[in-house]
Amino acid sequence: MNQEKYDLSIEEDSQTYKFTSEGPQGHIQKVIVFSPLFGIEGYYNLSFGDWNESMQKVDDSVVTNNLDTLKVLATVAQAVDSFLVANPDVVIFASGRDAARNRLYRMSIQKCLKEIKNRFVLRGSSNKKWRPFKNGFDYDAFTLFRK
Repeated sequence: MNQEKYDLSIEEDSQTYKFTSEGPQGHIQKVIVFSPLFGIEGYYNLSFGDWNESMQKVDDSVVTNNLDTLKVLATVAQAVDSFLVANPDVVIFASGRDAARNRLYRMSIQKCLKEIKNRFVLRGSSNKKWRPFKNGFDYDAFTLFRK
């Protein structure tokens, strides 16, 4: 993806990535966490959101509106790629917290679909059916793994 990205830092657990979004709302700490899905070996859930200092956890419900959406999503894609390079046999599962987030993710995926499909297998879930990702479909979840 030839989109500008933020610098990522990787925590010692190798499953947590952090970066700082910069824009009109200030400097916002973003966190990406890859956590094993309980009961499904080799599958990892991708969680993403703003770091909530008072709660000491990732908040995926906040809308930052820092006017850097493409840069943020490109940085998340960079973290996904990095995680899959380090863990080539895993499958990443991702789902937005609501239909609007899933639409945002789908539109972002569509912008770089050719590049994604060159390196990864991408699937979308719609009506509880998994299929290869195609433009024009609404999905409620996604999986991604290396070819």
